[in-house]
Amino acid sequence: MTTTDLTDDLGVLGARSARVYFRYARAVDEGDLDTLRALVTDDIKITRGDHPTEDGVEAFLDVYRAHNALGIPVCKHVVTNVLAERDGDDVVTHAYFEATMLEEEGTRVIIGVYDDVHREVDGELKLAHKRIRVQRTLHLPPAGATHVHVGK
Repeated sequence: MTTTDLTDDLGVLGARSARVYFRYARAVDEGDLDTLRALVTDDIKITRGDHPTEDGVEAFLDVYRAHNALGIPVCKHVVTNVLAERDGDDVVTHAYFEATMLEEEGTRVIIGVYDDVHREVDGELKLAHKRIRVQRTLHLPPAGATHVHVGK
C-alpha cells in the first residue's frame, strides 16, 4: 500500500479522526481555547442541535468560552465509535459522545452524537464543521472527590 492509498484507507481515516476527537475532548475538558483554535479551519462552522449554524473561529470559540464560564470543577468527554469516510477533500465523521459534568450540586451526563466534517490542512485533519446533537441528559447526585487506591 502506498502513502497515497493510506489517505483513503478507512482504518487510517478513523484513527486520524479519533486523534482529532481526543485532542478536542481534552481541550474542552481543560478549557484550552488555544488548542481548540489550533484544531479548526479558518472557516469553521458549528451547529448545535436545532440552533442555527454559526460561522467562524470566534463563534466556535464563544461556545467554549461560555462552557468555561460555567466553572465546572471536573468535566470529562468520552468520544467513541468513530466512523470516518472520505467525501472529496473532506472527511465526514460520525461518533458517539458522553460528557460527564461533575459539579458540587450534582452530576450531569450528557449523551449525544457528533456528525462532523474534518478537512486536511498541512497534513493534519482539522474540524471544518462541528455538529453536536445532544440526545439525553442524565441528572445524578454529586460524585465524591476522594478515592482510595487498593493494593500496595
